[in-house]
Amino acid sequence: MQINRFLSLTDLVVLVVVAVVLFLPPRAVTAGPSTKLDADSRLALAFAEARALARPDDGKAAAEVSRRLGEAGQLDWAVQAAAVAAERGAASPTRWQALLAASIAHADRLEVTEALEFANHTLSECANVGEQACPSYEEVRVEIYQRHLDAGVKSGIDPKRNPTGFREAGEAALRPVRAIGTGSSQPPP
Repeated sequence: MQINRFLSLTDLVVLVVVAVVLFLPPRAVTAGPSTKLDADSRLALAFAEARALARPDDGKAAAEVSRRLGEAGQLDWAVQAAAVAAERGAASPTRWQALLAASIAHADRLEVTEALEFANHTLSECANVGEQACPSYEEVRVEIYQRHLDAGVKSGIDPKRNPTGFREAGEAALRPVRAIGTGSSQPPP
């Protein structure tokens, strides 16, 4: 009965926790690479980063870095690399490529409103720089991508909860075209 006066249940619990912390062996700490890239992919990413650092106003180099980072699963870095390059290259005729890369990286993260905003900026930038810097086939490709995103956003479907529904809403806004030909894509011998 004398022990109860000096020790309470709380004191015993604290004593047991301290004993467990002191006498258990330490946990093993292991580290691995943050990306699951093979050696060739890591080397290609390093070269792309070096090109982008050497020419910070080159939108094509920034787009390549962003694409490779996205392939590596580093979506946050992909967005940041493309957005920073688009800001730096404000006077560059290839800025539209960095803007498009930022849009694609946001879309990969399922942040479609941000992706649509960057796609709209890409279209306006592509129109501003002209045919030499942004060929018409690239502008059409960006426009189709922008329409797809716009229709998906207007549908109100959350791509994080229903990615299939969002994709189908975007595809519904695009008119399907079927080319009718000879049935063979190979030229005659």
